[in-house]
Amino acid sequence: MRWLTLILSLLSLSSQAQDECVVFSSGESAYAKFMGLQSRSIQWEEIDYVYHIYYTDSFPDSYISEDIIMDAHEHLNEEFEEAMISFDLVSIAYHDFDEFWAAPEILASNNICVPYSSSGWNWMESYVEDLIWDREAYMNVHIFPQFCSGILGFAWTAYNSTDLNGVWVRSDMMGRYGPQLTDSARMENKTLIHEVGHFVGLHHVFRNVDNCGQVLGDCLETGDYVCDTPPTKINWSCVNPICPPGAYDYTPNNHMDYYVDSCRTNFTEGQIERIHAALPILRPGITDQPPYCVGDINGDHVVGMMDLMLMLTNWDDAYWIDGDLNGNGYFNVIDFQILLAHWGMICYGAELDPFYREQEAPTIKSEGRHW
Repeated sequence: MRWLTLILSLLSLSSQAQDECVVFSSGESAYAKFMGLQSRSIQWEEIDYVYHIYYTDSFPDSYISEDIIMDAHEHLNEEFEEAMISFDLVSIAYHDFDEFWAAPEILASNNICVPYSSSGWNWMESYVEDLIWDREAYMNVHIFPQFCSGILGFAWTAYNSTDLNGVWVRSDMMGRYGPQLTDSARMENKTLIHEVGHFVGLHHVFRNVDNCGQVLGDCLETGDYVCDTPPTKINWSCVNPICPPGAYDYTPNNHMDYYVDSCRTNFTEGQIERIHAALPILRPGITDQPPYCVGDINGDHVVGMMDLMLMLTNWDDAYWIDGDLNGNGYFNVIDFQILLAHWGMICYGAELDPFYREQEAPTIKSEGRHW
């Protein structure tokens, strides 16, 4: 009976495997490749990072003291403790930006127009080239006096080639105390937490949601790719949700929404699972944990025919642990489906590793009312 189930599954999924290839080529939909990881044990991750503080007399409070930075560092670790992520601060670098502040290439309506101005983008990328630490091994956190269009911060969800890739936070959003803080709604360092959330692979909980009550579809392939964060419109207040009570579900107090700082207090279990599933794939050099290659049973860094042959050989053993890809204690047709869904995947350490760095489009994630 198990063989009959397997054959029927193979026939029904042969066309789906082709569809998977189309979906994966669209970038962000590649999260489907992480599905097999969600039920596996989560281990502590440690991320090394550096601060870059850009200061200028034009913004007198843009020089953020080391005491404020160290307090922000402690707070960052406190907020990500539930996610089993720790951050090791290895450097605080200060960059005098006075002589460059009026550079015409990066000015637009008296603002440093990054990230929207292409000239500003190119100028800044050239400027930081010699300042940043190895982006494959370190998270570079840039504290900058001003961005264009009222943006508070921005980050990338995956490694890519730009030297600006990292976390960017506006100076007056940085820290839990100090003269730089001027917005009463943003005085608890949550912009940093939010942007680092993007850096480790999380999207906004309101991603691609336009209307109250909107149904997005498969939670692993739409929205923020997390199943326990129901789709919601942007919430600026945790007291008065933007959609009428009862008409729409939302994730209260989540770091990846736009609540005021005092409301943003948690990550969901699904978000934590996504971080640990996505991080070794989207940023393979930043973590000590090599990604679990879903379906790579024989350990050759490729999901393919050899893994399928092992499954077929052991098909009569319902308790074969190496074939239990979803971690439910049984080896069955679901595990076979997972293998097919990841067919052809080349994993960490293989020659085509950059393909997996670029699976998820390096979309800029920003926080601010004008995003």
